[in-house]
Amino acid sequence: MCSLPGGFSLRVASAVDFAAVRAFYNQLIDDMADKPYHPMWDKEGHPSDAYLQNALAAGELWLAEDAEGAVVASLIVNQEANEGYLEVPWKVQAAPGEVSILHAFGVSSRVQGRGLGSAIMQFIAARARSAGQKALRLDLIDFNLPAQKVYLKLGFCKCAEVKLYYEEVGWQLFHMFELPLR
Repeated sequence: MCSLPGGFSLRVASAVDFAAVRAFYNQLIDDMADKPYHPMWDKEGHPSDAYLQNALAAGELWLAEDAEGAVVASLIVNQEANEGYLEVPWKVQAAPGEVSILHAFGVSSRVQGRGLGSAIMQFIAARARSAGQKALRLDLIDFNLPAQKVYLKLGFCKCAEVKLYYEEVGWQLFHMFELPLR
């Protein structure tokens, strides 16, 4: 477990956390439903129960909790990437096993603006760096401008705009971001 500013803590989730993680994503989806930057997540599509359970089983799902133990942020970190990642002109030359890919990162609207997301990213970057990873990478759907600004502020660089296919949203334009770790 890692302590974060403001009394938050970060840890790898386990199977017993599934209900709390599902409830967190459902609430986040509800909170973003009428926002123009909604990432096109939905309760029946992405992140799906199977997707979350697979990440839990693999030890790839991280969650942040407040002082009362409520889930306030979650993300998946692994080395799985959409095949479109192969076409991106990344700044860091790295083999697929030398980068960590970030998925489904969300922070509860009730704690946004307190630096929690930034602290989580700094921790994940430090952890990946110490594991010998060369970069963190992620994709953001085109209209998620607030998240794009946050990632740029954290030192990520935008490497490309690419049309990617995901079953949940079809073909969409995504912005491809990378954080060099060396």
